[in-house]
Amino acid sequence: MNDPFLLAGKSYGSRLIVGTGKYRDFAETRRAIEASGAEIVTVAVRRVNITRRDEDNLLDYLPLDRFTILPNT
Repeated sequence: MNDPFLLAGKSYGSRLIVGTGKYRDFAETRRAIEASGAEIVTVAVRRVNITRRDEDNLLDYLPLDRFTILPNT
């Protein structure tokens, strides 16, 4: 099936949506998501602390120009 998945006016090549929990670290999370081919990723709000610039942030590993992030509470 080569039909793109259309969501809110944006076209995706994959219908797979993956989560970011249960991985050892952010680098492993990124590798797993890339291996899956997913373009849409759910992220728990508590895992993304944008106020602490001195700490690693999951969003640093998931470029917004490549992945669509769906917040998950």
